[in-house]
Amino acid sequence: MLHQDVLMADIDVDQWRNAQALLLRSAKAARRLVVIHERGTVVKFRHTAGVECTGQVATVDDPHALARALYEANAGLVDFVAVMERSAVDAYFATVQDSWRIDDDLDVFVQRTYALIDEYPDGIVTYPGPAREVLGLQWKVGASLAEVNAAAAALVPAGSTVVLGVHDGGALWASLVLDFDAERKVTSITTADPSRVDLAGSREEVLDRLTAWQDGAGKAVSLGLVLDRDAAEEFLEAPAASKGGVLAGLAAAGRATYRA
Repeated sequence: MLHQDVLMADIDVDQWRNAQALLLRSAKAARRLVVIHERGTVVKFRHTAGVECTGQVATVDDPHALARALYEANAGLVDFVAVMERSAVDAYFATVQDSWRIDDDLDVFVQRTYALIDEYPDGIVTYPGPAREVLGLQWKVGASLAEVNAAAAALVPAGSTVVLGVHDGGALWASLVLDFDAERKVTSITTADPSRVDLAGSREEVLDRLTAWQDGAGKAVSLGLVLDRDAAEEFLEAPAASKGGVLAGLAAAGRATYRA
């Protein structure tokens, strides 16, 4: 869905930061206990905030059992535990680099980057949850890449623009403006520009301005959606199969404005 050469320009810092907070969960922001070892000999045992943790070890025999034991022993202090073997991590990153293909769409490469973690089940270990679902930036959209692609194919006409927004406190809180090419791949990502669009007002007013702004730039807006902030969180948490019904319910309850 993401073109290999996606243009990202004129992005408003506040709108982008808020969109990321809504859509992404960052392992970097989590409280982590990290154990790094070399063929079983521990070379690092540290909480990312420098907090003293229970269970200091010198050797790693079973990384899965250790990760679970450390998590349970430090309940309330960590969001997850990572136990990594140094050579496995080096091999993983080499494999990721070798997997890159010049014609890959960006999201295909990113998905493969996470999938390749599974090839090192004992070398890159996290608890709770498998490493591919814990590390890095994780989408909080309640749908797989295949499901998102299918939704785009069904709802977005080729060569059109989609405007998405989240409304909070009487103004637009977060936004994404996506341009799709003839193959329904995203070629451009930006946000609402406060220097060109008044972000204050009701959902309907803001969506009207966003649409007019894009129309004025020669774009064909095929879909516009602005939700209240709590409604956006509810929509994202819903399973993919239920999202259509959830969105209809939110619109009927006056918590979302949808135009196609």
